[in-house]
Amino acid sequence: MVILPDDYIGSSCVIKSTSNDLLTMGILHKVKDTYIDINSSRNELPEIPYNMVVKVEIYNAKQGFRVLVGNVYLSTSKIVRIINLTEATNDERRQYFRISSRSKAVILRISHTYTDENGETGELEYLNQNVQLVDISLGGLMFKSDLELGIGDTFDIVIEEMRDSMIYNCTIRRVVPRADNLVGYGSEFMDMTNLQEDLLYKYILKRQNDQLRRIR
Repeated sequence: MVILPDDYIGSSCVIKSTSNDLLTMGILHKVKDTYIDINSSRNELPEIPYNMVVKVEIYNAKQGFRVLVGNVYLSTSKIVRIINLTEATNDERRQYFRISSRSKAVILRISHTYTDENGETGELEYLNQNVQLVDISLGGLMFKSDLELGIGDTFDIVIEEMRDSMIYNCTIRRVVPRADNLVGYGSEFMDMTNLQEDLLYKYILKRQNDQLRRIR
């Protein structure tokens, strides 16, 4: 059982299913040895089934980001109590903290080395390319584009909606054909600073809050 420090009380929380479906958002209200309570002063909380396994993402600017896994013990319109808390690994927490996004982004520069049908190699270089995000997490993002790129290509990208002019360096890790005749490029963030990661936390939380409003 994970026991959180009292300094986390008042932190923003997101509750998701194990398949990453957004269930609700709230504020960490109480921390005890055997459970945590999450409530909301703005909206009624949806009821979550008893004993359901959920993931709780907790954001605190000073104490840091935590992802816990536990069982719902009590769920009402005012409070959710979660027990049997364990902590996700660093790799797992990055995967959990993911949100769909249609934000526009700009790839500042990317080069792609290719081999043609005759075995000759060449290089394509793209500058200031507009792309659209598909999803984003603390570990990386996926964007869709008609650019010809490949696994291992690196690039710098600016996400327009973040409004911080922060440049993120990424490496393409997977290529996914799409039904809309574009290609999805799953990319990993490389060598992020604490400031970059903090801005990502805030951006993803805002996106999740917007999504929750639409669900309601």
